[in-house]
Amino acid sequence: MSGNVTMPFWMELPFCCIHGCITVDILHQLYQGIIKYLLMWCSSLMSESELDCCLQALPQCFGVCHFKCGWSRLTQVSGKERKQMVRVLLGCLVGKFPNDALTCYRALLDFLYLAQYPSHDDGSLQYMEDALTLFHNHKQVFISLGIREHFNIPKFHSLLHYMDCIKMYGTTDNYNTEAFERLHIDLSKDGWRASNTRNAIPQMTKWLERQEKIEMFRQYMD
Repeated sequence: MSGNVTMPFWMELPFCCIHGCITVDILHQLYQGIIKYLLMWCSSLMSESELDCCLQALPQCFGVCHFKCGWSRLTQVSGKERKQMVRVLLGCLVGKFPNDALTCYRALLDFLYLAQYPSHDDGSLQYMEDALTLFHNHKQVFISLGIREHFNIPKFHSLLHYMDCIKMYGTTDNYNTEAFERLHIDLSKDGWRASNTRNAIPQMTKWLERQEKIEMFRQYMD
């Protein structure tokens, strides 16, 4: 290699396939990626107030969040909220979207839920393949409606790798980054709240250091 490109650390490692080290991620690729696009495309076919009205008209159901004020007032949407939004999304679009667009939405939502199965076999992987094929067969509708000019989107490309990744590494809950998102609270947000927000990094570091010492002492006493 020449120029400013450095030699990668894995270049001389035997039996190393760097591409195999990159796994798929339900949280950031699907909930914070694909679903984010689907929600954004909604605004091209119906107004925010219209979508809010559809959400408010949905009957309340146990275990499903009822967005009584709609989605337009949400200032920050976390992965947990997106999971609740996905549960009611399709019901708000019936009668508002063309059939091909609804088919694409349903196919991607099917793919999302199939990808989260706690166990897989050839049948479930084929269901995922079929759902993805169904989306690709009807996605032209978004170009026809002027919503998209192309689908060269990395998050959509990543869907092609889910089946192979599951075959190689098992179900997606083994490598979903959602399990580690909790550390953002313990290692960042709590430390930020404990500071005076001015030159916060040294304060956060000191706070974390003290928290670790307290935890070590607690374990020693136990």
